[in-house]
Amino acid sequence: MDKILKVAKRLKTFTLDDIVMFCDIDEKSAIEFLAQSENIKQNGKFYEYVETSVTASNLKIIDLNKKVENSDISTCKACEIFLENCKNRNLKASTIKDYKSFINAHITPYFKNILLKNITVADVEKFTNYLRNNNVPDRRIKNILTLLNQIIKYFQKEGYIEKNCVFQVKRLEKIPKREVQILSVQQLKQLFKITKKKYPYLLTIIQKVITLKQPLNTILTGGEQEKESLKRKIRKDFYKIKKELGLSNYMFDDLRFIKC
Repeated sequence: MDKILKVAKRLKTFTLDDIVMFCDIDEKSAIEFLAQSENIKQNGKFYEYVETSVTASNLKIIDLNKKVENSDISTCKACEIFLENCKNRNLKASTIKDYKSFINAHITPYFKNILLKNITVADVEKFTNYLRNNNVPDRRIKNILTLLNQIIKYFQKEGYIEKNCVFQVKRLEKIPKREVQILSVQQLKQLFKITKKKYPYLLTIIQKVITLKQPLNTILTGGEQEKESLKRKIRKDFYKIKKELGLSNYMFDDLRFIKC
């Protein structure tokens, strides 16, 4: 039937008889073809050839929806994967360090026996109350919850779990900035007494912070791994010292504001 299209294209306007004659075809076959062809339009007893333009599209729709695997991944394992992903995204070392601190100190200890897919908004509310009951400051709680939300959203987006836990961390009122506490003369004497007796290695460090008026991070020397190990030890021991002194919201770096 290509011959009919060639003749029609050449004639532009023609009759059925023209097609039968020029194409040497029977009338019935010619009528059937002309009626079915997209290039032929009938106008009364005449037919017209119409060029149909085929425009190639450079667009393609790609389905990015990910099939949910309903994974049995634990919250601890999910946190490990999330932290590795953070490293690949070239986040600041300080940011990753904060994430590790929030995860190791709060998120994994609380959710260690719960699969990530089973965490609900109600669980997040209970977790918030748990942090508050353990005297975690509101500013830190907000950062911890924001990180937990990021972890859950990441695995929802990657298709590991259903979107059953969707929440937003909203601050109801502005959290006041923590005020620096200044130790009294009596508290300072007690601090040195406890440190000298139980944690003698801390004496020199404390004296440097007070004298040089600089934070702990700038006082310590050595390699990064060595400094991090010592900082963990200092935080752990200083927490015990604070309990003996009856200080609840005191930070090690507050020592630099003591007036000598």
